[in-house]
Amino acid sequence: MQPVSLLLSLWACGSPAGPSVVQPTGTILVVQGQGDDLQTVVYTAPGFAIGSRTLEKQSYPSAPDPRGTHSAQIRITEVPEHIESLWLTSLADTSAVQLTQAATKVRNPSWSQDGSWLAFESDAESYRDLYRINRDGTGIKRLTDQKHGSFEPHITPAGLIVFGTSRNGNAEVYTMEADGTNPRRLTNHPADDVHPRWSPDGTQIAWISSRQGGPAVWRMTSDGSGAKRIKPLSPGSTDVDFAWSPDSSRVAVVTRRSANDLDIQLVHIDTGELFIVGDPGVSEHPAWSPDSKWIAYTSHADHGGNARVMLTAIDGTHITTICQNNCWLPRWLP
Repeated sequence: MQPVSLLLSLWACGSPAGPSVVQPTGTILVVQGQGDDLQTVVYTAPGFAIGSRTLEKQSYPSAPDPRGTHSAQIRITEVPEHIESLWLTSLADTSAVQLTQAATKVRNPSWSQDGSWLAFESDAESYRDLYRINRDGTGIKRLTDQKHGSFEPHITPAGLIVFGTSRNGNAEVYTMEADGTNPRRLTNHPADDVHPRWSPDGTQIAWISSRQGGPAVWRMTSDGSGAKRIKPLSPGSTDVDFAWSPDSSRVAVVTRRSANDLDIQLVHIDTGELFIVGDPGVSEHPAWSPDSKWIAYTSHADHGGNARVMLTAIDGTHITTICQNNCWLPRWLP
């Protein structure tokens, strides 16, 4: 790995073999620690060398705030029982406001494009359903009411929500309006279709389906047509996670080959070109930079079981360590 000092020098002066490297921008939130010492640490550009401050303990950063000023945090307590709740935490002064009532599960918050409201899933009133809430904690509204659950909402730039639901017996992908009306089924297959995500430009949806063997990332247009797998799967491998680049040109796919072999494959949507980034061993949790030129990720490779958060350019160069002691789940804000 390149030391931080060398990386900063390359950012400032450029590589001797090529043009200057564009310096990463924004803020990266990282989960650090274990047990009662778990907390979210804030790393800021340029350099991301030292965490500048910490947010509330026992919480996990979730969907990046489009305004870049706050973090949506899932706070967890275990006494007297496991409870989750959604909070909005200021990056400026670490003050936090509770947005949702506590429930056994409060997960997968997704922001509207302007950062004025969020959609999320909760089992507060059912097995699992979807809700929306304003940024200031007002205007809570239940969007679905299904016996077998709805989950994993994601909001398009135009405000349409894509989500998974088991209302048909197995998991399928649906869309609905921002107020929960006009639900529309996009997938129809005996295999489960889960984890749908809009492309940032709102023209495509990617999701994970098991319709051709092991789970793999597929994509389709916004009306459900043109479904196809993003990349081939090698025998015995499965896709377990993915993230769209902010410019919608690539998808970072986490592919599992074995329990100790996960890699991050960057797939170009138009050309199918595939490039692997990350370390040998386990690389996961890809988080794109706002300019789509960098990836932060969790690495478990050759660190004696210790997770680290790494940073790399999308061509695999300029790899460095952001956080090296029990660090994971990076989130990159504007």
